[in-house]
Amino acid sequence: MKTICLIFSLLMIPFIVKAQESGKDAVVSATKMNVLYRGVPNPIGIAVPGVASDKITATINDGTIKKVTNGWEVIPGLQSESVITVLVNNSKVSEKTFRVKDIPQPVAVFAGIHGGIVPKDLAMKTGEIEAKLIDFAWDLKFEIVSFNFYLTTPTGDIEYSSDGNKLTDNMKSCISNSKSGQTIVFKNIKAKAPDGKVFYLDSIVIKLN
Repeated sequence: MKTICLIFSLLMIPFIVKAQESGKDAVVSATKMNVLYRGVPNPIGIAVPGVASDKITATINDGTIKKVTNGWEVIPGLQSESVITVLVNNSKVSEKTFRVKDIPQPVAVFAGIHGGIVPKDLAMKTGEIEAKLIDFAWDLKFEIVSFNFYLTTPTGDIEYSSDGNKLTDNMKSCISNSKSGQTIVFKNIKAKAPDGKVFYLDSIVIKLN
């Protein structure tokens, strides 16, 4: 009986060694956030201790993943989670699940603020409005598609529109001719995200000083 057990143990050694080799712990981490965002390249770090990077490959169950100069990039799909599987020499060693979210809505700003008091000379020098993400890990570029400029004057309300993020000559002229204490509203602001999604942003209300 002891002889049979010994022979069985010896036969199992190659399988044990193979299991230990395939059980390496891979380190998979989102470089900027602990979640992935749809529609944009998410930087990912993938490493397996003791294994050269050229031996490592990775797949994703929903979306795309590719190796880039400084690591990996993932563009997740429509599911609420994405599973990244790490392979060494085409053998699976680990997998990690990430939550997937939509890109958050940006905030429209003029002269660096979303609303409040702006010196007239600064308003005159500021030729555009922008869309920015607040407290986000990296800088995503949003394109202002269009907006309306609204100003109340003693002789009546003035409203102009712009296709893009730039103030038109008429808008600049209104600011130049305005007086301290007058309120300007940028409204109906549309911004396009890097993935093509269009956001309708809250109005910017500023008072000239």
